[in-house]
Amino acid sequence: MSAQNSYSQKTITGTVSDENKMPIPGVSILKKGTTTGTTTDFDGNFTLSASTEDILIFSFLGYAAQNITVKEQTVINVVLAEDASQLEEIVVIGYGTAKKSDITGSVSQVTAKSFKDAPVVRVENALQGRASGITVSGGGQPGADIKVRVRGVNSVTGNNNPLVVVDGVFGGDLKSLNPDDISSMEVLKDASALAVYGSRGSNGVILVTTKKGKSDKTKFTVSQFASVSSFAKKIDKLNSGQFARVLNNEASDQNNLPFTTQQIANLDANPIDYEDLISQTGIGSNTQVSMSGRSDKINYFVSGNYLTQEGTQINTNYKRGSFRANLGIEVNDRLNIGFNVYGSREYTLNNQDAFARFNGSILLKALTWDPTSPVRDANGNYIYRTSNANNGYNPIYNLTESKDEVIGDRLNATLNLNYKINDNFTYTLITNATRYNGNTESFRWEKDPAQGVGSSFNILYYNNYKQTTHQISNILNWKKSFNKHNLDITGVYEFQGAVSKTNAYSAFDVNVPSFYHGDNSNNEFFTNGGARTSIQSYLGRVNYNFDNTIYLTGSLRVDESSKFLKGNRTGYFPSLAAAYSLNKLKFIEDGEFLSNLKLRAGWGQVGNENINALASSSITNDSGLYSFDGNTAQTGQTLIQIGNPDLTWETTTQINAGVDFGILQGRFTGSLDYYKKTTKDLLLQTTVTGTLYRKYENVGEVENKGLDISLSGDIIRNDNFNWNTSLNVSLLKNKVIALNGDLNQIPGNNLVIGGSQARVDVIKVGEPIGTFNGYTFLGTWKTNETALAATFDRVPGDPKYLRDENGEFVLGPIGNGLPTTSWGFNNSFTYKDWNFNIFITGATGFDVYNFVSAALNGGAAAFRDNLSPSRYNTWTAANETEIPRNGASNLLNSSRWIEDGSFIRLSNVKLGYNLKNLIKGVSKLEVYASGQNVFLITNYSGYDPEVSSTPITSDPGISAPVDGGAGLDQGAYPNPRTFTLGLKLEF
Repeated sequence: MSAQNSYSQKTITGTVSDENKMPIPGVSILKKGTTTGTTTDFDGNFTLSASTEDILIFSFLGYAAQNITVKEQTVINVVLAEDASQLEEIVVIGYGTAKKSDITGSVSQVTAKSFKDAPVVRVENALQGRASGITVSGGGQPGADIKVRVRGVNSVTGNNNPLVVVDGVFGGDLKSLNPDDISSMEVLKDASALAVYGSRGSNGVILVTTKKGKSDKTKFTVSQFASVSSFAKKIDKLNSGQFARVLNNEASDQNNLPFTTQQIANLDANPIDYEDLISQTGIGSNTQVSMSGRSDKINYFVSGNYLTQEGTQINTNYKRGSFRANLGIEVNDRLNIGFNVYGSREYTLNNQDAFARFNGSILLKALTWDPTSPVRDANGNYIYRTSNANNGYNPIYNLTESKDEVIGDRLNATLNLNYKINDNFTYTLITNATRYNGNTESFRWEKDPAQGVGSSFNILYYNNYKQTTHQISNILNWKKSFNKHNLDITGVYEFQGAVSKTNAYSAFDVNVPSFYHGDNSNNEFFTNGGARTSIQSYLGRVNYNFDNTIYLTGSLRVDESSKFLKGNRTGYFPSLAAAYSLNKLKFIEDGEFLSNLKLRAGWGQVGNENINALASSSITNDSGLYSFDGNTAQTGQTLIQIGNPDLTWETTTQINAGVDFGILQGRFTGSLDYYKKTTKDLLLQTTVTGTLYRKYENVGEVENKGLDISLSGDIIRNDNFNWNTSLNVSLLKNKVIALNGDLNQIPGNNLVIGGSQARVDVIKVGEPIGTFNGYTFLGTWKTNETALAATFDRVPGDPKYLRDENGEFVLGPIGNGLPTTSWGFNNSFTYKDWNFNIFITGATGFDVYNFVSAALNGGAAAFRDNLSPSRYNTWTAANETEIPRNGASNLLNSSRWIEDGSFIRLSNVKLGYNLKNLIKGVSKLEVYASGQNVFLITNYSGYDPEVSSTPITSDPGISAPVDGGAGLDQGAYPNPRTFTLGLKLEF
């Protein structure tokens, strides 16, 4: 070294940290063009000698390298940004992991980073709009079930929920999980990816990976946010004074009006709005604490979470507390042991689905309740019923005085062991035990306490449900690379069993809300039941790639289910897939625009056995009653269900063709997938013709086909400002191909409100599942049609419906509640210490059956009067509109109530700021404000087109087909508008 160079050397010090200001130990720092350098210590600090002309290269696995010229600096502090291409390179697949570039199937990944900008309290909301091929819908009631569907719906009356696998364990419940515990979620969509789960994979698979300790220094994280929620809109209806005037104007005796001038003046001055009375501002809070870290041999992640949400309806709320402890131990170079424990408690108060719904939900009853009647009389007593409008009981009384509590306790313990037999061969053992204990304690006021026994009913109900599941998975994996050949072979033996028990007690016509009740009357009922099920499985899978160019995957899973009788228990589920990477072609390798291009194709089969444990067997009731002589009842066994010994697997066959691409050196990436899946031998529960008996059969065929589109990238990327965007689009067409034999259609199992027993859905060949069934509304009979109307016993002003050649109403498909297009558009902006997120979702190509509108227009069933503003524009001889005359009888199941459900929603908007160097020892302190469901663009006149009511089933013994009930609004709990203020603290 020359004297001049020696003279220019100076000591450089500094610290290297990540974007969260956490120091990074072990960062390599080299002088460019030399092998001279150093590494950062445990606290991220470094010291080295360098000249002003030296360029220092800072690099560390998982982070983008930085080059910094020394110049006149003596202190250099560096913040390394995460390298997305490295972090997302590894994805979780069934029974292992793989490089994203090596995957042959269709897999969508949602990382914690993609939903960190939204105050997510439900895992389902983290998936919504962030992964193509997935639709998420549900009501706004805290703690209520949210429906997740992967590439459409297969089963007519069965369960279409995807399988949830948490850290390798089957049967996870998304609702009970804490989103802050999640590192990533992979959604397996096509059969080549799903087939490794065989009978479990027919509805898609969601793989959830929880967080592990990564930093060599213990990191504590505390986050807290508070929220306020409210109804996003109000339903347009007559107010108190308007309704009173209408009743006066239409009174048959104008000398004896229902309301005096003074009464109407009082109603104008003090209107009674039951929509306001049943709603409230819901206050929520979420507290999350965690500790994570690792040493040379041990990594750990421990967290606790407490969530509370008041509903936007009075006397409703949801609470969830959870804890998680993930521990990993590297015993030696060959053996690793992990132990995960997760526990949660959920509490739900007054889910509106628990209340009588034959006249719609309790919210619908409030919307149609008499606005001239106060909640209480002058003496402070509830007014239970009125002579106007809805003839049910006062909904404020129902909801305020009832107490329906549901408590769910879950404890999950998993032990996993990974042993490296040699450099190529590894063995993994996963053992799990899960215990769930659910209790319902309910007392619901459904009648006037002053009325006698039998006049209606109050319900006392207690239920205890216990389920224990256990799982053992043995996984052998062999990997070998030779020359340009890469081979990965996996073999699995797996067993899972479940035991469930339920005990219930109910009593009717009870006026004392006490569980210590008994009068030995016929109004008390005791029930108990249970089930024991198991599945034994074998899997073989081979992954092969040649020179990282040609990729082949083949698998075969064999499942044996106890739900089928011997001879039908075994299902075989194969898959094949191939991919070809064009990245080594010169126009891509040397190109500046196209940086990645891979073609994929796959085929496979998966099964479904989502039926009850005794579906193959006949079931009797030992306390049944029958009269042989028509007069005297005899006690004995009665048949409840007819067994089907030939019952077997429902099978879905799927083909998938896709392309993955990257442009501008990977700055933008995307994928496009076309799929077609056909489900045959549907497990369909029907009522046997001519009897009241039920039976499961393998009948029918359903087809789903569509496109999944994903695009993401950095539109702007520089030192101070970054704009990252992602777009996910799902196009879907669902169709029933065949039913049993020559049968063209079967009635659905969902009822219209009002107790008429009319079905509102139909399963029909050529139509989608979820097709609405009803009469086609043609407007009103006009004056010039008086003679024709009279032939049908109608007069001008009556509603007119489509009729056949015999003059009978035509009953048939009038709409569908399954969206054909759904999408999500996420944009994240960072500028220095500011961050901003805007997330927009939407859906088109579906209808909503708006029974709220039907009820408000009155004239049918329990809805005795018309509270709709359309009452001002009803048919008269001088104003012949398409709105039927006052007093005309309206059909509730008609196309008059079908509306387009298309919408665009601003699902989340967030503004945050990172406060630096505010508190010593605090590496990150972010404060933020956000809004959810900020605005909704739609032509739908109800609260929210995206929500569906839990359908009223025509037979309590047959589960309501929830996908047949998609798009039914019978007073669904609306998605609230929520504003949140929070902070995140790391130290």
